[in-house]
Amino acid sequence: MLRGLLAVAGSREQAEDAMQEAIVAALQQGAADVRRLDAWLYVVGLRALARSRWKQRLTSPLKFLSGSAPAPGVERVQVLELLRQLTPRQREFVIARFYLDLSYDEIATEFHVSVGTATSTVTQSLAKLRRSLVEVSDER
Repeated sequence: MLRGLLAVAGSREQAEDAMQEAIVAALQQGAADVRRLDAWLYVVGLRALARSRWKQRLTSPLKFLSGSAPAPGVERVQVLELLRQLTPRQREFVIARFYLDLSYDEIATEFHVSVGTATSTVTQSLAKLRRSLVEVSDER
């Protein structure tokens, strides 16, 4: 199982983490009724790898918030202020669509929603951002 996860992950550390998550899941869920425990553990490990990669992809565009990168420009600060007006789910979808350049199909898959839900959430979020931009420009 570790060799298979290592081939997918490319990093021994990531593969071991995924394997440990799979074993913990097996212990918590009582995987005794599974026909092929090794295959089940492998699939659960693959899902752990996918979640890990997804989290990395989702947070990587926002690394400048941690203070390790140069201070963001005025436009970035304005974008962050606008994004903060969205709900967490809307923000995640918008970041996935426009920062990570994921398609609506990919967003639907990653968030376990229908493509229509992904599309409408992004559309509603953009409408909300446009209204906020209009209000900001009217104030100036």
